[in-house]
Amino acid sequence: LTNEGGMAALAALVVFAASGWHATMRPSLRWPVLSKSTDASSQLLSGFRARSAHAVALETDDDDLEAFLGSEEAPLLSAAPVVRALCSACKKIALQVRTASCDSTACFNDFGDEQLAVDMLAEECLMDGLQRCGEHVIVTSMLEQAPTIYGDAGDAAADEEAAPQFAVAIDALDGVSIIDTNFAVGTLFSVWRASSVLNVTGRELLAAGACSYGPRTSLYLALDGRQDVHEFLLAGGDADGREGLGSWMRSNSYTGMSEGKLFAPGNLRAAASDTKYASLLKYWQDNRYQLRYTGGMVMDVLQLLIKGRGIFVTPSSVGDRPRHHLLYEAVPLAYLVEKTGGCSSDGERSLLDVTVHSLDQRTQIAMGSASEVRRFEEMIGPSRLRL
Repeated sequence: LTNEGGMAALAALVVFAASGWHATMRPSLRWPVLSKSTDASSQLLSGFRARSAHAVALETDDDDLEAFLGSEEAPLLSAAPVVRALCSACKKIALQVRTASCDSTACFNDFGDEQLAVDMLAEECLMDGLQRCGEHVIVTSMLEQAPTIYGDAGDAAADEEAAPQFAVAIDALDGVSIIDTNFAVGTLFSVWRASSVLNVTGRELLAAGACSYGPRTSLYLALDGRQDVHEFLLAGGDADGREGLGSWMRSNSYTGMSEGKLFAPGNLRAAASDTKYASLLKYWQDNRYQLRYTGGMVMDVLQLLIKGRGIFVTPSSVGDRPRHHLLYEAVPLAYLVEKTGGCSSDGERSLLDVTVHSLDQRTQIAMGSASEVRRFEEMIGPSRLRL
């Protein structure tokens, strides 16, 4: 091109872009224009709603979490204070993650006059919220794995003769080993109407949720009696929390999971000694699947909801016990996946059908599109070691 021709082409491109190319070619990524006359948070959310075919655009006045939990859409009524406390705690965790100081081995933040590892701070946030929720709950966490009971008045020494109304399991900060490199990490929680987290299954859950802390902070919530997953975006507040922690604003509802060539392979080193896993990996590669894996289980699974397709697996290594905890990790994520029409498996049955017999019970995992989970069962099968 001559200089004149090049300048003319550049000018034409600028005019084309200004005339609406972005809005025409990429409507799902268009950012809303914020005006002074309309609430900024509400306008911002409109840019995230219905990002793909399986995400349903929301036409409702119950845009925030508080309104949603009090609406007819949430058949949760009795457990609402517990769920509300967990979701509020996730806002505090978001601040701790955002402002943590990290070195090559761990991330820390201030807690009173001392510094604590950020995963311990996350657990403190969740425990404090449950203690103050006003319900009689028994809670166990992946860090402590020792049940704590909080009474109706928030008393940890509540009358032991009165059985708790709700049982809660929490993984305060999953993926803490990659937080120093600024990868997305997350919180997981499960709520049962039970006096213990033992001898229950995922089928009996009242609610399960996952909160992801990344470029945006999002909460994913699934409830008994509904066949969908609701996404809430943390909007408002400021970076250091001095002007508040923000509010959970509903941005999407996920209602379906289709088939698609996306895979997230955990425990990849197992393929060196497990010919079955090596064959499954070869199948994905030969059929040109997209690899999408960060090592943070929460986001590696949540991407399947957002993309509406794919598979996440973590098979056990030959001769070793499975890596992931059934209670704290597998159950809540399987609940979210199956609520959107996906499937889960430990190699022979749904993870939601596996009874929790111990707090440290482990399982191998497959979650995602139905045909992909069936392929895992056919090619990998059940774990050789059960616990």
